[in-house]
This record gives sequence, structure tokens and C-alpha cells, in this order.
Amino acid sequence: MHGQKAVVTVRRCPKTISPDKYFALMTDVDEQVVAAMERDSDSLWHNEPILAAATLVGPVLITGALLTSIAAASGWETAHRLMLAAVMTFFALGRFVILGGSSDSSVASFTAGELAVMVLYMDIMTAIIVSWHAGVLFRLPWLGERVRFLIESGRTVLEENRWMRRMTFFAIVAFVMFPHASSGSVGGSLFGRLLGLSRLTTFVGVVVGSVCGCGTMYYGATVINRWISPDNTALRWGGIIAVVLLLAILNGRYRKLQQ
Repeated sequence: MHGQKAVVTVRRCPKTISPDKYFALMTDVDEQVVAAMERDSDSLWHNEPILAAATLVGPVLITGALLTSIAAASGWETAHRLMLAAVMTFFALGRFVILGGSSDSSVASFTAGELAVMVLYMDIMTAIIVSWHAGVLFRLPWLGERVRFLIESGRTVLEENRWMRRMTFFAIVAFVMFPHASSGSVGGSLFGRLLGLSRLTTFVGVVVGSVCGCGTMYYGATVINRWISPDNTALRWGGIIAVVLLLAILNGRYRKLQQ
């Protein structure tokens, strides 16, 4: 890692320290992590401006070119549906969107394989931006607060799973692979930097975790398609919504435990 590594030793609240004082101490630790990541991003722009620009602007340009190519080959309606699916994936469904894919490419919806490729692509592009530019995200309105929450969640996970500090790469893979309140490509990339991994190692760990996670969801979609007709849209999406609601409840419970 260029500059300072954002490595933090996490501890449970000692009995000799009041909860309020411990909370203030941990808040200060989080601010130190944020400051270290911001300095690291500034260092990247100063020392390697070409790499910094490529990893920030490159994913955006590649995505725009891909959408234009898809629109030219299959029509703007297909490109529009793909963008809607991507938005739903990023803000709501996550990898669970793969379960809604059909097994037949002739139906109106995307196949499970196409959705799996879409999610994997999104994870790769997101991991590139976050792994190389984590510090920039803290300065953005609204998103900065969300990223700070992910840092706090990652620290809590480290506190509860100390083995992760000894098996850092596999910790990233597991963190990204399994659905969690703070996981995914964004959380995984931040988690890797929190563990002190290099940008490239963090990126590779997120990609491996995404491949494993998308592969698992794709297998689940094939099982669902074996038992549910592709034409039964209500039943299919009803089941997916039920799973997402269950995940939201579990995530809400997780956040309460954090507090």
C-alpha cells in the first residue's frame, strides 16, 4: 500500500472503561482510518497520476462503451432493462437478482447466466474504483456516511472474527461471498484496506469472492428453474422478495447488535 496502511487493532470494551468512553475511543479510531485512507488516495494521485486516472475513469468509460455496444446490437430497450437490473442489484437485491433469471434465453427476462455475468462485472468495476480510491469516497455527500458505516461494520466483523487477521486474503473472499449487512464489493474492498492488504490483493480477493458468490447464486437459480416455470413470474419474484425481506430483517438485527 502506498502511504500509510489503515491497519487497526480492534478490542472488545474493557470492563474498566465506561461504554461512553469506549465509544468515543472507537470513533476516534474510525476517524484515524478514514484520514489514513484519504492520505493514501492523495498519495496515489501525486505519485501515480496515470494509474489513478485509469482506475477512476476507466470503469466508467468501459461501462458506457459496453452499454452502447449492447444497445447497438440488441436495441435500446435491452440496454434500458439491463440498466434497471443493475440499479436494482446495486441498491436493493444484490446477488439475489440472479435467482430471478430464467433458464431460457427466449423469454423476456434475462437468463440467470446473464445476470450472474452482470453482477460479476459490477463487482469488478466497483472493486477497481474502491480499492484504488477508497479515500475519495469519504468526501462525497451521503455516500461518505455510508462508507463510514461500512468501515465501522468491518471493524466489528474483525473484532468478532479474529481469525480474519491471520488469513487476510481468505477473509476477503469469505466477506464478499456471503450476504451480510456490510459485505459486497464495496464493503469487501474497504475491508481489505482495513486489513492492510495492497490494492491489487484486495481487488483479487473481491473478484474471487464475487465469482464464488455469483456461482452459488447461479446454481440456486438453476435449481429454482427446475421446479418453477419461467412463465410463473409472480411466484418467482415473490420468493425473491421474501428472501430479500428476510435478509433485511437479519441485517437490521445485526445493526442493533452493533449498537
